[in-house]
Amino acid sequence: MKGALSRVASAGVALWLAVLLPLLLAAGAAHAASGPDVRVQVQGRQPVLVGQQVQIEVTVVAPNFFLSAPPFPTLDVPGAVVAMPDERGVHGVEQEGEQTLATIQKTYVFTAQQPGDFTLPPVKIDFSYHADDGKTAQASLTLPPTRISAQLPAGAAAAGAGGSAMPATRLVIHQSLDRDATQLSAGDALVRTVEIQAANTPAMLIPPPRFEVPSGVRMYVADPVLTDSSGQGGSFAGGRRIERVTYVFEDSGHYALPAVQLQWLDPQTRKPATAQAPAVAVQVKPAAHAGARIAPALPVGAAARATHKPWNWMHLGLWLAALVLLGVLAFALRRLWPRWRLRRAALAAAHAQSDGVMFERVLAACQASDAKGAHRALLAWCQAHAGAAPQQWAAQLDDAALAAQLDMLQRHLYRSSTDAPAAWPGGPCAQALRDAHRRWREHRAAHAPGRPWGRPLRPLNPFGSGS
Repeated sequence: MKGALSRVASAGVALWLAVLLPLLLAAGAAHAASGPDVRVQVQGRQPVLVGQQVQIEVTVVAPNFFLSAPPFPTLDVPGAVVAMPDERGVHGVEQEGEQTLATIQKTYVFTAQQPGDFTLPPVKIDFSYHADDGKTAQASLTLPPTRISAQLPAGAAAAGAGGSAMPATRLVIHQSLDRDATQLSAGDALVRTVEIQAANTPAMLIPPPRFEVPSGVRMYVADPVLTDSSGQGGSFAGGRRIERVTYVFEDSGHYALPAVQLQWLDPQTRKPATAQAPAVAVQVKPAAHAGARIAPALPVGAAARATHKPWNWMHLGLWLAALVLLGVLAFALRRLWPRWRLRRAALAAAHAQSDGVMFERVLAACQASDAKGAHRALLAWCQAHAGAAPQQWAAQLDDAALAAQLDMLQRHLYRSSTDAPAAWPGGPCAQALRDAHRRWREHRAAHAPGRPWGRPLRPLNPFGSGS
């Protein structure tokens, strides 16, 4: 009987496990797929080559749908260049069980400029999305640490030690001329346009070509034009660099403009290759008006007459205007110089008699323990700003400490000649004066702004008060 009961109980437990286990697994999978996430995938095998363009796909995942576009920040990696050629994101939808996930993907282009190991920075991506409960949820994701290893190709260690890295992509060079190079005359200019195309490489990473000029030819190089192009579906296709060089041929003859070469590294074979724009043969004929520039032979005994150059009236007018302007400035300066000097002297005198400057003289004399100088400077300041004697000023402030220090200063200055000479310590007096001055300025600012405190007001009618 007991064996039968145990078998029935075992069968019941197994039945419950068979029912509950799939539900628990489904609930766990739904819970795992319900949160936002960020994924990073590096395309291509590692280690990559120095100068090789490697695509890094960063995908941000959110449940349901995004309520704000996640900002994809720039990635700063020392020793490498990380660009985002296409700022548009690729939107997608994924289904994970019964959960719908929205995705936005951006592609970065990573180019190592030196060998070593690189780690993408842990930048943050903040956005909002629609949660399962129908409310707006905020997400803050950190880019996971992603490591990229780069190495130099075989036999390129010495070349990689300095200078720019060789681009590990196919370079194609095209060139064009604005005219027939065999139909030039002396003094003509020839414009040479060189266009460099690089697949899956931003234009900023295309190295500048080197242009050489033959002897007797002047060369002018314009600023390059860099553009990135898109392929099918709006995806990034590659970059283009356009160089324009102007050659000026002053003399007739045969010239050869050297070829333009750039080296690139085949990422498949990992061997260097060369892209080249061929050299240009130039034939320059003498100028058609060259004979008119040859002076005719002079008769015997005739002297050569100096060539008369016509007046340039525009330059003459500019010089006259400049002279008139200088004369006006000199006259104005002569009239205004005495006034400026008086004004400057008045400002200097006002500054010297200002409250701050005069009181600094008092404090400096106290710090130097110069009793006479401190007393003389304090009297001058009190007369100019306080409108009272030093002891009266201390009484107005009800400052016992300052009054005591002033008494010590008076006793030191007017002590009997029979008394033994003693040095006057001016530091305590300076501190008492500094505290009193601060309270005096605060009281003046609070009660009578714009007018020194303690100075009696002038009568409203200086000529009398009667009618």
